[in-house]
Amino acid sequence: MSARILLAEDDRSSREATAALLRSEGYEVVAVSDGRAALEQLDPGLAAVISDFAMPQLDGLQLLEAVRRRAPDLPLILLTGQGNERLAVQALKHGAFHYLPKPAGADELLEVVEQACKRSQLARALAADAEVGRELLGTSAAMRALRERIRRAAAAPSTVLIQGESGTGKELVARALHAGSPHKDGPFVAINCAALPEQLVESELFGHVRGAFTGAHERREGKFRAAAGGTLLIDEIGDMPLELQAKLLRVLESRRVTPLGSDRELEVDARVLASTHRDLAQQVAAGAFREDLFYRLDVVRLEVPPLRERREDVPLLASLFLRQAAARAGRPAPELTAEALARLEAFDWPGNVRQLKHTIEGMVVMAAGDVLDASDLPRALRDVTPDPLTPAGPQTLAELERAAILRALEDHAGNRTAAAEQLGISVRTLQRRLKDYGIND
Repeated sequence: MSARILLAEDDRSSREATAALLRSEGYEVVAVSDGRAALEQLDPGLAAVISDFAMPQLDGLQLLEAVRRRAPDLPLILLTGQGNERLAVQALKHGAFHYLPKPAGADELLEVVEQACKRSQLARALAADAEVGRELLGTSAAMRALRERIRRAAAAPSTVLIQGESGTGKELVARALHAGSPHKDGPFVAINCAALPEQLVESELFGHVRGAFTGAHERREGKFRAAAGGTLLIDEIGDMPLELQAKLLRVLESRRVTPLGSDRELEVDARVLASTHRDLAQQVAAGAFREDLFYRLDVVRLEVPPLRERREDVPLLASLFLRQAAARAGRPAPELTAEALARLEAFDWPGNVRQLKHTIEGMVVMAAGDVLDASDLPRALRDVTPDPLTPAGPQTLAELERAAILRALEDHAGNRTAAAEQLGISVRTLQRRLKDYGIND
């Protein structure tokens, strides 16, 4: 595995032996003799830090604090001697990735380093995905596929139809398409057809001249013209009146718009995106949506999956929303217990990501302490039965790991290669864990 590791160890023989072991597995190693030297070697290319606990000048805990300030996503593994286990547990609570007693076994050390590098790789992928939409997070196959389709569709000028249930993040997808397009420096303009009275949608889209209708005291440019050189999102297009659909089709075909009350056509230069929570094909069959407009919009289609179909993304989203809500409330982000998180994952979320976000915000506002338990959940979630593969209550790392392995094996009908890929570990590591936990075929 090609990744760069920073090793801080004051004992020369231990430092050389650990560095040799890592290099034999393909890692690039930067080895230093103390914490202060380690700080000087910190850079964005590192995948993990391995640090001895007791070192001169700057010990492992002090190095951890410095790393958390400078590179909060960089995993740090502590190597501890006899008598330091209690402090090492404290270090885990302050953000250390893992700790190992000295002398650490070769297999155990390599396994922890492998997991730390996977964590770094994921953090970098999520940072890159921030350009595609900060809340379009998720490691599920559905979200990875969606982000890839967004990247491919963004560069083309084609019309895109974004479909998904309410609260799934359709506008975030639209903004990601805009951000990845050649016109990203142009305006992003959105109009919600369901939020406006029918008589105003046409004026908002196409504009009007002064005196075009009662109350038209000033000229209005319209969204098509306002989005010139950028992107226009027509949200909830499934709610657009049929009469207006014919006019929209003409604008899309001619690239010209006629403001209300005017006989002058104006050129429009905006990429059009459309989104809806409705099934437009069914709308067409029911006569509620024009077939020709549907085909004109359905050049590229992006389906945004509901949250219940990507439950494995709930912890990542919950963590993001916890930090956001805590920052708005001016307080440290509380922690979710395993039992509370299990119920969040098991809930069906009819309001999708939007509902999860508001639920977390309410919990943070009402939190009395630094830990959110199942009792802090809204009543509807307290009655949810968690996944039986996810143990409730306080859990050790081993219990959480065993549950994740069982879930991955169940997801892939016992296929170890596929389960290992989902878990982000090697098949060899998975086989060793199966043996450790007594999980048989």
